[in-house]
Amino acid sequence: MASWVLIPCLKSLFAEFDRIAPQRDRASDGSIGDTAHSQTSSDHNPDETGSVPIHDADKVNEVHAIDVDNNLNESDLTMEKVVQFLLGRCRSGAEKRLRYIIWNKRIWSASSDWVQKTYTGASPHTEHAHFSASYTTSLEASTASWHLEDIPVALTAADKTWITNTVVAQTQKAIDSRLTAIGKEVTTDYRMPGTNTPGSTYTRNLADITGDVWFAAMVGTTKGGDPLPPDGVFAKLLEDLAILTAKVDALTAQVEKKS
Repeated sequence: MASWVLIPCLKSLFAEFDRIAPQRDRASDGSIGDTAHSQTSSDHNPDETGSVPIHDADKVNEVHAIDVDNNLNESDLTMEKVVQFLLGRCRSGAEKRLRYIIWNKRIWSASSDWVQKTYTGASPHTEHAHFSASYTTSLEASTASWHLEDIPVALTAADKTWITNTVVAQTQKAIDSRLTAIGKEVTTDYRMPGTNTPGSTYTRNLADITGDVWFAAMVGTTKGGDPLPPDGVFAKLLEDLAILTAKVDALTAQVEKKS
């Protein structure tokens, strides 16, 4: 039974570190222990073939600890923030899969209610953070989210640019869509009686009025057979359209100024 596997919950933790910090340094990452670890009881040792503090219920040769390099290479995201975030979840009872954490000369363990203590081991754990997990079958097997994506970090310049461009694009799309709908409503959908002839069903929209001008120039009447309506029939409609257009122009100017 020389082969070994890392327990699923810690594989999941590694994966979340990779997602929130894809460019992180991995030089100090680790799971199975080196020769020095094999000489002592350690969660870095496989639990069926090595010296470990606890034996779980299964017969799978598993490692219950990982080291994660401290250099995350992300603006405003540090290992200190990650550790404190996980400690907060452990203390609240939201996270039960960890047994203890060692980082930067300090240790926190479930057995002491996650109270911070000074770590005096051979390694100060300044180049990586150590995470030891539970030997309880249901907990070690859980790949539920560690919620590292919820760690609050400041927006970078690239983040702000992306947000601004997205808002501008969506706003412009909404304006264009609304203007198209307004244009159709004003020029095509809105119709009024186009003749005074009793029984006539002829109606006109704004586009028809434009056509009637040319039609009247040729035959002297509208398409409905009546004289052209007096000026101002569509004045109120056009006035409202002008007001709306001015508001849209003002909004567009604000968006362009922010971008």
